[in-house]
Amino acid sequence: MLEFQKQNCDLTLEEGLKIYYDAFEDQESILKGDTLPEFIFGHDCTHVIFGLGLSLKEEAILDTYTIYGCKNSIKIIFKAAGQIFKSKELLGLYKKLISEHGIIGLLRLVSSSKKSKKIARIKTKKMKKKWSYFVPKSYLSYQINDLRDEYGISVLTEKELGL
Repeated sequence: MLEFQKQNCDLTLEEGLKIYYDAFEDQESILKGDTLPEFIFGHDCTHVIFGLGLSLKEEAILDTYTIYGCKNSIKIIFKAAGQIFKSKELLGLYKKLISEHGIIGLLRLVSSSKKSKKIARIKTKKMKKKWSYFVPKSYLSYQINDLRDEYGISVLTEKELGL
C-alpha cells in the first residue's frame, strides 16, 4: 500500500503525486511528467486524494469516485472522451489494455470491482463537498489529510478494495 493510500496521510498533495509517479518506475508509463495536460494531471490528483493506486481494478473504482465525488462530472466525462481521441498516447494505452485483456476481460474487471465501487459510491454520498477535478495548483502544498478532512473524503480500506 502506498503512503497516500492511508486515510490520515500527512504528505502534501505534491508529495503524494511524487509517490504515485514513482510507483510507475516498474511499469511502462506514458502518462507522467512535468508537462501533463490538465486533464491527466486532474486524473492523477484524484488517484492520490481518493487513495487509489495503479491497478486496473483501482482505475475502475476511481471512475465511481470521479463521477459521484467530483464537481461537473458530466463535463469531465465528455472532456475525457475528447482527450482519448486527441491523444495518441491515451489511445495507444486503451488499445494496449484491450489487446492484453480483451473487451470481455475488461468487463469482468469492472464486474469484479462492483462491491468496492458500491462502497465508494456510499462514501461519496457522505462527502461534505465535491472535489474539483481540475485542482488549483495551490492545493499541491496542502496536506492530503487536511484536504480529505475539508471535503469529507474517506478512502477505501484494503479490505474494501478487495486487494
